[in-house]
Amino acid sequence: MTRVPGELEADVPCPPSLLEPSPTTDTPTLTIDVAVVGAGPAGAATAWHLARRGLRVVLLERRTAGAVWRSAGPAAWTEAGLPTALAAEAMRLWRQVEQETGAALLHVSGEVRQVRADQATAALTAAATAWGAHLRHCDEVVAIDGSVGGRLVRTRTATLAAARVVLAGAGPAALVTDAAAPVVTVAARGCFAVPALTAAVAH
Repeated sequence: MTRVPGELEADVPCPPSLLEPSPTTDTPTLTIDVAVVGAGPAGAATAWHLARRGLRVVLLERRTAGAVWRSAGPAAWTEAGLPTALAAEAMRLWRQVEQETGAALLHVSGEVRQVRADQATAALTAAATAWGAHLRHCDEVVAIDGSVGGRLVRTRTATLAAARVVLAGAGPAALVTDAAAPVVTVAARGCFAVPALTAAVAH
């Protein structure tokens, strides 16, 4: 089968051993600064900002990397309709992602700057891990519990003690057992401005 230039490789499913529920009570607890739940564009951008500040960040995702990037699709995220200042800041941040990853993301079509969604999401993920963020694909979060000074994030394979938790997916909010801080929800979705819109979460 002929592949289209720029097309992502076919998705590889998560190993069966990671899809089966397993007890996490006997696993060591990993202490981190921030757990980011959801490795889509908003989660990847948030993890990038946090890791650049020197924080210990874990980016959690129940799906494979290919599934995440493919869900963004080949659609173009453009600056059209964005406030001038927001578009300029997003442009600056995309340039930084390009420099850090070597990816060629920014293109101009009809004098409008744009990035391709799946490639942009993959590049944000690469940029986050380059700064030290730890990526855990195929590791579904099963519960988020309160603890002294933070949260316990329980996945199928690990328990993370996080000072902060950022929810950046469509479903994770249902995992929170109470409404107390320090759980933050990222409202930004995939768009040209996503690196600029998520920057505030890192502060």
